[in-house]
Amino acid sequence: MSKRVSASDAKNNFGGLLDDVASLGRVDVVKHGRLVAVVLSPQALESALAAGTATEHNGVWGRNHMIPPENARRARMLSRPSSFDEE
Repeated sequence: MSKRVSASDAKNNFGGLLDDVASLGRVDVVKHGRLVAVVLSPQALESALAAGTATEHNGVWGRNHMIPPENARRARMLSRPSSFDEE
């Protein structure tokens, strides 16, 4: 069982988000109606990895997300600081 919360609610009530994750195992975070994050408990993650239903990239980033995870940090920056290190 999972729960959906808005990104604003997740930010403003982070402690409650963690409580929900601990009790439910999974919470989906949506922003403007689009899924932007999935928060899993350690037990839910371990069982998904053991069952083979989740891998690090699982081949879905290109289909479901606008920005690949390795570029997400750079995309959030308005301008690069002069000390920015390329990865």
